[in-house]
Amino acid sequence: MDQPMRTIDISGQFFTSAITVVIVGLMLFMSYRLQGSNRRQAFRSLLVSLVIILIYNLLQLAIAIDAAEQTAWIFFGGKLLQVYAFIVINFAVFELYHRRRPRTRLWFFGLLVLATLIGFADFMPDAPAYASDLPVDLRSTPVLDGYMLLLSPLFALMFAPVIGQPRKYLASLFIAFGSQLMAIIGTFGFSEARSYDSFTGFLTVVYYCLLFILLFERVVELLQSVYRSSITDGLTNLYNRRYFMGKLEQLVRSGRPHGVIFCDIDNFKRLNDTHGHHKADLVLKQVAAILTEETEGVGLAGRYGGEELVAIVAGPMNALLSAAESIRARTEKESLVTISVGVRFYEPNATAETLMKDADQAMYYSKTNGKNRVTDFAKLKGSDRATTG
Repeated sequence: MDQPMRTIDISGQFFTSAITVVIVGLMLFMSYRLQGSNRRQAFRSLLVSLVIILIYNLLQLAIAIDAAEQTAWIFFGGKLLQVYAFIVINFAVFELYHRRRPRTRLWFFGLLVLATLIGFADFMPDAPAYASDLPVDLRSTPVLDGYMLLLSPLFALMFAPVIGQPRKYLASLFIAFGSQLMAIIGTFGFSEARSYDSFTGFLTVVYYCLLFILLFERVVELLQSVYRSSITDGLTNLYNRRYFMGKLEQLVRSGRPHGVIFCDIDNFKRLNDTHGHHKADLVLKQVAAILTEETEGVGLAGRYGGEELVAIVAGPMNALLSAAESIRARTEKESLVTISVGVRFYEPNATAETLMKDADQAMYYSKTNGKNRVTDFAKLKGSDRATTG
């Protein structure tokens, strides 16, 4: 047949497939470990797409080293696998941020079915493009290639606005679009240069590198979120008692100046009974936000239990008392409730448990002597301690 012959750059194909296999292998291992500990649909979708991509590139690698023959059926199957993988991995990226909804599921299966129909309609072994005497690099699936080209802008419109890393995602789709466009141009013989295949392969490698970075950063975000949820209270977003006490013990061991603030919301049960749990929860979150703001940069705040909120303030005694009074005053001014507060400054040989017990005792003194006040444990008289103890 009098058709232009375009030389296949075997070394370029080998390099592209080998690098892609390594990158995809790392992504596959990461997704497998995550899927084992977190049964999310996103990780299952990633596993499926990465397995398909790995099979496709291993096949291309085998062809590049003459370990397998590029038949018409293998060529067609590879093209279809490529389209399937591209669809699945983009939906998997979306599912890393959102659960798959019925409408999304409809799009997903619709695009897969359409790819299958287009592929088999495009694949005709008895047509000139699949003649047995035609070189492999001149075989083509023009409609399937065009369909693959249109998927990038479609996914850009569908997913980029609603995921957490839109710029990286758009960059990956732009690279995928460019790579596919160059592959189509090369198929029709518009470029005779051997470097053409290498550059197209380079774009493919860049695409998978961007996907790896996107996946890695999302995994880090998810791990940070899981860790954060394990050390914080779900309602107030303050640190939970276990984490708070651990930090206090570290500070005690360091011997650095610091103090503890112990707060209890006044008449909280009455608020629950008269305004309901929802309103009480809102007030609790409001007071928690005040503690967080007042200790930012100088300490940390936690939820000790129920309506009891606590804080650590690093620094001298006056910083501790200033923070405690500011928390009390802001709570009275900005919310429906007041708080009784006790403070205890660190002394040598004190333990974390002692500091908390003494701050709690100072808070109880505030509670039983008018409420809405700050009491320094150091200023309590011996008779007061004995009475409240």
